[in-house]
Amino acid sequence: MANRLAGESSPYLRQHADNPVDWWPWGTDAFAEARRLDKPVFVSIGYAACHWCHVMAHESFEHPATADLMNARFINIKIDREERPDVDAIFMSAIMVQGEGGGWPLSAFCLPDGRPYFLGTYFPREPRFGRPSFRDLLEAMADAYATRRADAEDNALALIDGLARVDAHSRRGAHGADPKALTASLLITAGKQLAERCDPKHGGLGGKPKFPSSSSHELLARAGRFPFGEAARTAFEHWARGMAEGGLYDHLGGGFARYSVDEKWLVPHFEKMLYDQAQLLGIYGDVVALGGPFAARAREVIAETVAFLGRELSDPAGGLWSSLDADSEGEEGKFYVWTPAELRAAVGAMGAIVLGAAYGVTEHGNFEHGTSILSRLTPRASSGEELHLAELRAKLLVARDRRIRPGTDDKVLAGWNGLAITGLCTAWKATGHAPALELALRAARFVRDTLVSGENLARVFHQGKTKLDGTLDDYAFVADAFLHLAEATGDRAWWDLGAKLALTARTRFVAEEDGVVVCYLAPAGDPLLVHRPESHQDGAIPSGAAVFLRVLLRLGLVAGDEAALVLAERYLIQRLTGPTGVNAWASSGLLAALDLYLHAKVVVLTAGPGREELAAALRTAYAPTACLAGPWASPSILDAKTPSPDGAARAFVCTGPTCAPPVTETSALVSLLAV
Repeated sequence: MANRLAGESSPYLRQHADNPVDWWPWGTDAFAEARRLDKPVFVSIGYAACHWCHVMAHESFEHPATADLMNARFINIKIDREERPDVDAIFMSAIMVQGEGGGWPLSAFCLPDGRPYFLGTYFPREPRFGRPSFRDLLEAMADAYATRRADAEDNALALIDGLARVDAHSRRGAHGADPKALTASLLITAGKQLAERCDPKHGGLGGKPKFPSSSSHELLARAGRFPFGEAARTAFEHWARGMAEGGLYDHLGGGFARYSVDEKWLVPHFEKMLYDQAQLLGIYGDVVALGGPFAARAREVIAETVAFLGRELSDPAGGLWSSLDADSEGEEGKFYVWTPAELRAAVGAMGAIVLGAAYGVTEHGNFEHGTSILSRLTPRASSGEELHLAELRAKLLVARDRRIRPGTDDKVLAGWNGLAITGLCTAWKATGHAPALELALRAARFVRDTLVSGENLARVFHQGKTKLDGTLDDYAFVADAFLHLAEATGDRAWWDLGAKLALTARTRFVAEEDGVVVCYLAPAGDPLLVHRPESHQDGAIPSGAAVFLRVLLRLGLVAGDEAALVLAERYLIQRLTGPTGVNAWASSGLLAALDLYLHAKVVVLTAGPGREELAAALRTAYAPTACLAGPWASPSILDAKTPSPDGAARAFVCTGPTCAPPVTETSALVSLLAV
């Protein structure tokens, strides 16, 4: 039985178009039908690359008897969390209010007005893992609505009240904020806390599972610049090395999987998300800029990951697709793993011995069914030996390309493309790798020409059509990307477009509640949102509020937008200096914005001989708070910044209203960029 999902833009929704479940997409029609029939609503949220989403689909949503039960007793709604992060944020917060851990697939049982009365994640078809069967749960939730309506209503009221309390908790310290406490000590303390939580043996936060957690990872590098920062910098570099050498990284095709199920970064969940590649390009750009023995390998990781994006996640229209699936042929990771026999067939007996020893492919295996995930076990060898390994990997990649590929989520998301543009610019600045900047420009032109319309930004593009207005994440990430691209190219048009999107975001997503500045993920007025979600902490991606603050700060510090600067300053004071303390992990993005606020280095480069050398030194230095003052800068910054008397280019480095004496030597410029 075909349902209503076949024409949807989301590949995840279309994966369920032939289910016997009578799915509805999220919208007013589904809830109107629930009210008409007086039925509860079952909401299932997932995404195309999610392994356990596929498992639940195969076990339950493709099972005729289970589907009959769902259709008889519920109105059933499918949601792609990537298209509707606002809806996902509400239900994910609600499941945590309920006292359970979140995750996908997310399963929510709701009243006909959309308020949830019970939530969970994956439920098996038969009882296992300490969980009831999905069929038993369906019966219980339907009976609760039919015979214990008051209890369901009470649960819904409690969950909605809990959501309001979560937001109030996030604002609780704002009225006790102390502007004098907005100092670098917050960054130093956060770096120390994160470093102490890092695994000293394998790198990364905690034990297992391990995630890239890129916002916290980046903050370690920033904290490493300050007094007592050696532990943070060591943890940053160790973390980057662990991910790049382990099975989390695709040693043949480039790019990183979503996370590792073990503490050694060996066994990943194999889905590849655009947002991870985007942020990790920035991380490895920082590794290169910081120097050290792993910088050369970080350059290779950047080049390989850029190639992966260009080869496997590029839409013909110019944008970047969302993800590759974890599964192929119904098995997680099957596309990526190897046996010694498969190595021999691809590269010959001797090549198989060399590759097997370097990347841990054995007869016993390190994964399921005697297969092995590639991870680098041996130290880096001579250039000749590394070249031979590269040639063998290239042959193995050709052999892998003949396999049945994982599915591709071929929708283009504005915000994730914004993250990618920023990451590509960071990687290009550190390495000079031309394909990185070329891909950034290609994606940016696509976003500009296809998703931006006047002051508005569409969130989704799929096969020639745009859909949905952007969230704060979309506006913030794209505006930030355009400002970075302006600095990379010198083209003021990108800066102006970023500033215009930032102004829309200020109007649409920022409000003042009882004297507290609040950044909302979604605009006001959506009748289907039972709660207006805030943006106030990092997850797999940085919070939209944190990135938006960085945009506001750049507009204020460089372009002279005083209102933007005041707004950013108020938010930082209210969220970081209250009596309740700072969660370094959840607020890493916000602390990065604080770093920019406290330590911004606005750089003016004058024309003349030597300018390109100065510009190259600015690009390649590790200077996360440096801002290039191009033609978009305030006249007060550009005023009186002239070449030296002999006509040579000079660099002026300004901190607040004070500028250091101009310099003409690259080494002097790099020294001025240090904290």
